[in-house]
Amino acid sequence: MSVQFEVRIDGMTCNRCVESVTNALGDLDGVHGVEVDLNPGAVSSARVTADQQLEPRVLRSTLAKAGFSIAREP
Repeated sequence: MSVQFEVRIDGMTCNRCVESVTNALGDLDGVHGVEVDLNPGAVSSARVTADQQLEPRVLRSTLAKAGFSIAREP
């Protein structure tokens, strides 16, 4: 059974950013799909489909290596 969850991401400005985030998250074990909504100048988001919810530290580390960060909740 798969789960879907959303990750809010800071720092995305272009389609190259979308590609980087999609590849970074898609390479994680257990991830089956990633759909990124680009919102330049604001908070973007990624919908992830995976075997299970991923730990926040794994998401933070993965996004940091790609040059992005998880957005803080408002």
